[in-house]
Amino acid sequence: MDFKEIKEKKYKCDNPSCEAEFDRPYRLAQHTLIHSDSKPYICVEDGCAKAYTRKNHLERHINTAHRSYIGQLYSCPKCLKQYANQQNLKRHYKIQHVDCVKKFSCENCNMRFKHKHQLSTHMYQHTGIKAFRCPMCPKQFVSITEQKKHLRNHKVYKCEHCAEKFTRWVDIVQHRQTSHQHEEYICNECGKVFKQRQHIIRHVKVHLESKEVSLFMCPYENCFRHYSRNSNLRQHILVKHEGVTFNCHLCNAKLSTKAKLNEHIERHTRPASHKPPKTLSTGRKKRKDAYLPRSNTALKLAGMPCSTQDTMVLDTQREENAIVNQLCSVGM
Repeated sequence: MDFKEIKEKKYKCDNPSCEAEFDRPYRLAQHTLIHSDSKPYICVEDGCAKAYTRKNHLERHINTAHRSYIGQLYSCPKCLKQYANQQNLKRHYKIQHVDCVKKFSCENCNMRFKHKHQLSTHMYQHTGIKAFRCPMCPKQFVSITEQKKHLRNHKVYKCEHCAEKFTRWVDIVQHRQTSHQHEEYICNECGKVFKQRQHIIRHVKVHLESKEVSLFMCPYENCFRHYSRNSNLRQHILVKHEGVTFNCHLCNAKLSTKAKLNEHIERHTRPASHKPPKTLSTGRKKRKDAYLPRSNTALKLAGMPCSTQDTMVLDTQREENAIVNQLCSVGM
């Protein structure tokens, strides 16, 4: 993996409490979303209210939190540390092997730091002055981390549908999903019900009058599977061709989706149902042939007596034959 030299960062964040710099304007534009209330990329997994300012952050969250990939690991060429995805490896390389020059030094003890705010935090040991102040109240802090954590208490997210206010973005997203989403979205064509708007939008495409339907063909040789949705094709490739499965930690079962894995695990944790055998006293029906002599089908097919009455007739014939044989032997 080749790492290019870091370009000059000439685009600086306008926020007074942020020292971030970027080499391209679109990265600065993405960064400014952090200081606003805008998090347009929301996780659509059930029960998850995570939201992100960038699409790749959402994809990384889905891959690590909602999927169990058995993929390759990315190794750092300098220290051989391994990471699950390329983005984490890039961040590690940049922090540990590129931006490792400590250009801020303490005049009192000659300690050096990579960032100016780290030097300001260190100077508290010599001066006793807290260098970071809240712009909204008189509180002061030793480190920029404490200042940022405190500023979250001043940030309020207002719901646009009601008068509710929240101090965390996750809380307002969850509030919107539970309080202001329609309970159900019903398809006018087939009556199918959906809980989320984006799901019914995707479903309505099935009923379009246009005969030109996009088919996503499997690119693997000798595999002729095709799908109407690209997401289904990706799922097929992961499971059938790349061997990516959701494995049960309680047994050796391998499932194709996380939903099937959750349903499978629920069966393990579900208490076993034990039904006592039925008896005549607990509702079992009485046999219709009870107390009747039973016959044997095998004996019937062999031409042998199979009932009690037939057995008695055969015994009588045997006795008569024995008497006749005895008389014949006396006469001789």
